[in-house]
Parts: sequence; C-alpha cells; structure tokens
Amino acid sequence: MNAKKSTLQLDLLKQLLEGNKISLKDFSLSNEISIRTAQRYIEDLLEIFEKNIVKEGDFYSFISNHFLEKNMLSFDKKELEIFVDLFSLIDFEFANKFDEKTTTFLKKIQKNYSHTYMIKQNSFENIFSKKVLISDIKIAIKNKRYVNIGYFSDKEFIFEEAKILKIIFTDGNFYVATLTNDDVNNGFKFLRLNFITQIELLKNSFHRDIEAEYFLKNFQTIFSNYKKESYEVQIEVDKSIKRFFKQKKFLSSQTILKEDENLFLSYKITNDMEILPLVRKWLPNIKIISPKSTKDKFKNELQSYLEKLD
Repeated sequence: MNAKKSTLQLDLLKQLLEGNKISLKDFSLSNEISIRTAQRYIEDLLEIFEKNIVKEGDFYSFISNHFLEKNMLSFDKKELEIFVDLFSLIDFEFANKFDEKTTTFLKKIQKNYSHTYMIKQNSFENIFSKKVLISDIKIAIKNKRYVNIGYFSDKEFIFEEAKILKIIFTDGNFYVATLTNDDVNNGFKFLRLNFITQIELLKNSFHRDIEAEYFLKNFQTIFSNYKKESYEVQIEVDKSIKRFFKQKKFLSSQTILKEDENLFLSYKITNDMEILPLVRKWLPNIKIISPKSTKDKFKNELQSYLEKLD
C-alpha cells in the first residue's frame, strides 16, 4: 500500500465514521483517483466492517460509530493519520486493547507496509486505565468547558477552573495541554495523562485562546515555556557526528551557522531544558558555545553527576 492509498483510505474511513454519506464518484473526483480505485477502498472497508457500512443509491454510510467512540481518542484528519501510522508501522503493543474491527483494519494496513518498513519505537505509555477520564477530557476539549483537575506527580495538585486545550502525544507519552491559574510558566502545563487522578467538568465554558493555540502549534518540546521570549543557544558539533545534524533537525529552530571542520548550529529556545537533553545524548562530541549561563548550567550538572559517582 502506497502512502497516498493509506492516507485516502483513512480519510474515507474517517468521513464515514463522522456520519457523512459518501459518493464514490465525488470522492474519486476530489482526490484525483479513478472510481475503480475508490471502489477498491470501500471494498477493503466492507471486508472489515461488514454490515456497519450500507449503500443507499450512490451513497455509502456508516450505521454505527460506537466502536470508535468507545475505543479511540478524538483526532482530526492529520492526527488520525499519524495515530494509525504509529499503529501500522510498529509492533502492536497494545492494539489488542482496541475494538477487534479497528485492530483488524490497522493490521491490514500494517501488513502492506511491513514489506518495506520496520520501525522500532520506545514503548507507548499505557493509558487504557484512564478511559473514563479520557471521555471527560474529550468533552472538555470539544465544548471548551472549564474543569477542576486532580493531579499527582511528586505531590498532589488541584488545578481549579482549568482549560484543557489538547491531548498531546510525544516521546511515547500522552500529555494534556492545560491552562491553569498557577503562576509557574504563566499557567501553561503539559500534564502527564497517567498522572491525572480526577476530572470534574464545570458548567461554564471559555472562549478560544489564540495565543495558547499558536504556542501549541509551534512548541518544540514539553519543556518549552509559554509567553516567554526565546533566546539563542549556539552549539559546536564535532566532525565525527556532524552528518547526523545536517540530515535532521533535532529541534524545529535548528539552523546552521557555519561549517568548517566542525558544524556550528543555532537554536532558539525558551528554556535550557529544551536543549540540554540533546547535548547529553551526543556527549562528548558536542559542546555549548553560548550563552554562558546555559554553558555554566550544564557544567554544574556534569560536576554534580561526577561527584555522585565518587
């Protein structure tokens, strides 16, 4: 299965699950494929969902989306594609937790991919014990409802009248992007989903927060600071590993300043913790040039670690 087929077939499935009536003629025209190709897509879905998809005249529709509402988070088109790609390109570590028909469909895609791709990722965080909380979180996001949140990390927290903006998946973990009344980081939190102990939906709703939405679209890591001006960090990368940094941006703000024997890079960050994990990963072949405060912070961190080894 090529990437286009995968994307279009997932789009067709999503439209059906959303309750839309689909004309294969219209679908083929809008996506520049043949009607026969669109017919093959629907046949694949019919093979899996059987009686759930019905045809009335020239239109196909899905008669029940219960399995999706029961078992999957609410994703927009791009997020759904990414989520299914994660399932289809890695081991099905927790796919058996999902509805059998959902898993069958994902495995069908995976089978076609597996001739070419094999991707090994870190284990996903298991969130299936949080089904009730996830349901309330989805309601809060969809209806922009204020919530009270119980949270336990190193200690217990209560965030009252908080705004839940989005469920974020990054580095194998699920986070809930939340605006709170807390002073730290201007109230913005990436709360680990598994550490949330309670969600209380409140009656009041809030308006869109354009500034928060912009931040969510552009943040680099969960350590990015909200409403804080970025500053530049310059890094020198040894010639032995510079090819990796030329082929990949490890943070979205990464730019090449110059290249001679070594590679010199610039990053725009709002928090030293955005860059320090990257530096740790590539030691001893990478070093911080500036600013001095970030360089000194990392030196102190290394010194503290060495002292603990004694």
